[in-house]
Amino acid sequence: MKHRRSIDLVASHEAVAADRETLATLPQWYVLHARCDACRHETRIDRRALAYRCGKDLSLAMIGLRLTCRSCGNRRGNHLLLGTLPRD
Repeated sequence: MKHRRSIDLVASHEAVAADRETLATLPQWYVLHARCDACRHETRIDRRALAYRCGKDLSLAMIGLRLTCRSCGNRRGNHLLLGTLPRD
């Protein structure tokens, strides 16, 4: 699946275990996106600001549970998407 900015949202060559992976162990070429299940609003998450605010040892599974949509305020069913930046 591709994001509108041509960022791969699904890494086909590497599997990331969301329950074991943390912000500290996630490679730097991964980007985080959040999508609201209710209004389909999608935005990029600044992982450095998130690590500063919540701690770098927070697992990706816990991030997905804590997401709140800034557009409609929905807190249920929001998705955390992982993407990869193009690498040379």
